[in-house]
Amino acid sequence: MPPPATHVPPQNIEAEESVLGAMLVAESSLTRVIDEVKLSSEDFYLEKHGAIFACARDLYAASKPVDELSVAEALVQRGQIEEAGGKHYVSELAAKVPAAGNAKHYAEIVQQNSLLRRLLGAGQEIQGWVHERDGEPRELSERAEKLLFEVAHKEQASDFRQLSEILHDEVDRLEKLSTGELELTGTPSGFRDIDSITGGFQPGNLIIVAARPAMGKCLGRTSIVYCPQTGARRTVEELYESFARGEDVWVASLAPDLKMKKAKVQAVAPNGRKRVYRLSTRLGRSLEATANHPVLTSQGWELLGEVAPGARIAVPRRLPRPDEPAEMADHEVVMLGALIADGSLGQPTPCFCFGRESGVLTTVEAAAEAFGVRVGRGGVRNHGTATISAGRGSGPNPVTAMLRRHGLMGLRSADKFVPDAIFGLSDEQIARFLGVMYACDGHVYCSDRLAQIGYTTISERLAHDVQHLLLRLGIVATIRTLKRPVYDGTGKVAREIRITSQAGLRRFCELISVPGKEERQAEVLERLDSAPMSTNTDTIPTEIWEDVLLAKAERSWADVSEVTGRSRTHNWHVGKRNPSRGLLSELAEATRSPALEELADSDIWWDEVASVEYVGEEETYDLDVPGLRNFVADDVIVHNSAIVANVAENVAVKRKRPVAFFSLEMSEVELAQRFIACRARISGDKLRKGQVAQKDWPKVVRACNELEEAPLWFDDSSDLGVLDLRAKARRLHAQTQDQGGLGLIIVDYIQLMRTDDPRANRVEQVGQMSRGLKVLARELDVPVLAISQLSRAPEQRHPPKPMLSDLRESGNLEQDSDLVAFLYREDYYRDPDDEPDGLAEVIVAKHRNGPIGSPKLVFLDRFPKFADYSGHEQPVEQPAGEGPPLEDAAPAGPDF
Repeated sequence: MPPPATHVPPQNIEAEESVLGAMLVAESSLTRVIDEVKLSSEDFYLEKHGAIFACARDLYAASKPVDELSVAEALVQRGQIEEAGGKHYVSELAAKVPAAGNAKHYAEIVQQNSLLRRLLGAGQEIQGWVHERDGEPRELSERAEKLLFEVAHKEQASDFRQLSEILHDEVDRLEKLSTGELELTGTPSGFRDIDSITGGFQPGNLIIVAARPAMGKCLGRTSIVYCPQTGARRTVEELYESFARGEDVWVASLAPDLKMKKAKVQAVAPNGRKRVYRLSTRLGRSLEATANHPVLTSQGWELLGEVAPGARIAVPRRLPRPDEPAEMADHEVVMLGALIADGSLGQPTPCFCFGRESGVLTTVEAAAEAFGVRVGRGGVRNHGTATISAGRGSGPNPVTAMLRRHGLMGLRSADKFVPDAIFGLSDEQIARFLGVMYACDGHVYCSDRLAQIGYTTISERLAHDVQHLLLRLGIVATIRTLKRPVYDGTGKVAREIRITSQAGLRRFCELISVPGKEERQAEVLERLDSAPMSTNTDTIPTEIWEDVLLAKAERSWADVSEVTGRSRTHNWHVGKRNPSRGLLSELAEATRSPALEELADSDIWWDEVASVEYVGEEETYDLDVPGLRNFVADDVIVHNSAIVANVAENVAVKRKRPVAFFSLEMSEVELAQRFIACRARISGDKLRKGQVAQKDWPKVVRACNELEEAPLWFDDSSDLGVLDLRAKARRLHAQTQDQGGLGLIIVDYIQLMRTDDPRANRVEQVGQMSRGLKVLARELDVPVLAISQLSRAPEQRHPPKPMLSDLRESGNLEQDSDLVAFLYREDYYRDPDDEPDGLAEVIVAKHRNGPIGSPKLVFLDRFPKFADYSGHEQPVEQPAGEGPPLEDAAPAGPDF
């Protein structure tokens, strides 16, 4: 403590107790307090608090448990238990913390008060010098400045080194270079021409690698996300609020076996106001997201803004069911279905409208009786509008109360929707609800030529709600807008939810009983039993024929035709027609291909893009799903892809230097697949789909063995701030000291990092991130390679080569970095009809300690990867005996 003064020195005893209590009850608090805030025992006002903190810190550093029992015992062993207030005081601290999650905030309060006390003490010391005239004024001024600097920069203070010491170390390093003991002064990138310019990535340097933006994808705030735990549908904005409250958030996600699974969301983050586009499909589904949000097409994951009408995208054909669905009384399910479909809810008393020979009227009357009310038809018997009440003087109407509870009372027909409670029900109760609705405003049609089932409404929201409920039952339906307006001279139109596929019609009739239309449903089933299997909607994109040819191998089409019971001269229309799922299943059985069978039996429906249009700017949010990295939004499968610098492979596998890889977008599973494919020199797409040829399996096994021994660590935390990253890197650096410490830190990518100062503008935030990474590089004496977004400015000039001013969102990236490199491929901007040259330039636009230049690489788009350029637009030959044989692939190199 500082010397006694007239006023009590700055302190906050409650904050000190709270931070100590949080450290004793929450392990996560230790990292925030010790590694991020860097609190020390000297920061505490009370000496007993400093003693307890020092003990807890030492236990944490030794990787031992930190709790009230462990800390008390350690204090006893140190002979400090009485100084710390006794065991009972340590126990009391654990109960005094208001909220362990606020430990960092409490620690900052303690640290700020400590700084104020140090400033007060420094001021008193300077005041003493002046009163005593302890030196010449200039000397006192210098001493005062030095003292205040030390107070303000306690953590950053470092000792000076004499030039002679620095020269001694540098001469030793240069001698090793000249004798060949060292090949490069820094960590090699793995590319000959790049390393000739950089000398390798230098220790303590921040390297920025930028390319055309392909990330930062996010959804509009009104996008609807399905929860497979409860069946609820919530906007992404509501998900963010739920996540912020500490609640678990679950989504439906497409697994590698192409089945929809439940997945837990790791993070939900706001991304500010962005330009949002609406993608509409032939089924009538629509998704609102930024232009660079990926959707799954027949060609792989593609950006929403680059998907053209007519393209086929993956949407779910079924969704995982809730584990414990809610229950609702049957009479409430029936009444909701009837009044949403054919109810008049704008008057004080709800009314039910029914037509001649209504097949559902008796069902509604039975439900009304269960409510304790009646359907008052008045003088109308065959059709009309009937009030639902218990009559005058009977007290509050329970049906009215029920409608108010679900938010439906008072709504006009165009504003109706399915209440949230319905989505949480079991399949059986959802089927009951839909059956009543279809009995009111639906139709079941069957003739010798066709069969179809439909539901019509003027509420757009209700149309999508019904479509989603059908999807919950595994029924794919199309929403189409009827051509004529509902009322002449108005813009109101009706929408029909129509089912025409054979599988959809059968499933509807087997699961959903429509009161009054049971006979027609039986006719539909009878027709389906006698009709040949055919479809022109549920088909697979033509690109699947490439996989069919691979599975067919050496077999002739005549043999395949014979195995499937067709004429040996059958025309399969290979590559011309979209095969149906049934046809693909036959081909899978004939060729004994598990990959084709997996696709034929997948949970994917290949929908057709109808339009992509700009809808304006709005608040956006991003979800992170660890592992699978995709989820269902607005009943469309969306994904977060990434660009990865595979320099890590050269450093970890070839040089055996530890690498820390922070991937804020790609999951560890995706990264592992990428590394295996690159190391084995096989197509990553084939590896992911399980279509690895028999001859390639030895290469896969060999690659896995090599990677298993590589000192390569992944962190796929998507919600990662600079302080978190520095703390993790610092610990890993200490952990790998027996291997010389980290050789490289990779961050993919910098704009996805969480800001530690949400009040700053975006430019300032990115500047803080880049400065934090530079400090990390200097602190650990390790090169940090950070991927950055590149703005679209290059596309406005010719040729569209990037320059330093194109670094997105912050000039601080240029200022803080030691080296900036841009990846430029002319083929990317070339007319599709022109022949590509396969070249890429790595434009080294800034090099603080060396030359700049534009070394060329060869881009092999089949894999995709980059390789050294030999001058003949071909990859350099691989040295004999180094790694697996090339065999129709490319040498290892970074993927950007």
